[in-house]
Amino acid sequence: MLVVHANSTCDVCLESYSSGAHAPHSITCGHVFCASCIESLSRPICPLCRTMFEESDVRKLHIDRSQSPRNPTAIAHEARRYQQDITRIVKEGAPASELGALISRCHLWLKTQAPDQVT
Repeated sequence: MLVVHANSTCDVCLESYSSGAHAPHSITCGHVFCASCIESLSRPICPLCRTMFEESDVRKLHIDRSQSPRNPTAIAHEARRYQQDITRIVKEGAPASELGALISRCHLWLKTQAPDQVT
């Protein structure tokens, strides 16, 4: 059985994995996205690495609920904020100084997290 960490989120919509539409699924290249995001792709191409995949090769993963995070709400909220900042810069662009500052803040925050709490 293939599993994902309980804190994992979809790299497209940034939502935490759950059951139903947000259940995690792996595609041929190994990247993992929620069912909703995979179904919404106009073509069967990985949004991250652009590798083509067959719908028949999509595999549902399970969430490892045995790993309970420390204060999951605060950690998830801060991680989501960084993800949204990164997404905004990728989509809209930003001065190099703003990008550098964000990268520095992300690195500092990651150093304060337990290795099994962030992926």
